Amino acid sequence: MAQAKFSVVLPIVFLVMFALVEDSMGCQASLGDCRICGVKCSAYGKGAEAHCDYRYDGGVCICDFPCKEYKPPPGPPPKI
Repeated sequence: MAQAKFSVVLPIVFLVMFALVEDSMGCQASLGDCRICGVKCSAYGKGAEAHCDYRYDGGVCICDFPCKEYKPPPGPPPKI
């Protein structure tokens, strides 16, 4: 009887784990050079966080944001 309970519980635990991991993963966008990085990243919503990755020459603006929250604004992208 204990073996049957264990064989049912284990798959349920894995399903819950995978569901939680998928929700916590975010998206990332590279937005060019680091000038006005925060302003460029703010287009991705309230949960967006901008940082500059200096591993590349001159730095690259990286924007981390929740995947479900981002909806592209209508029309062409703004010129910066």
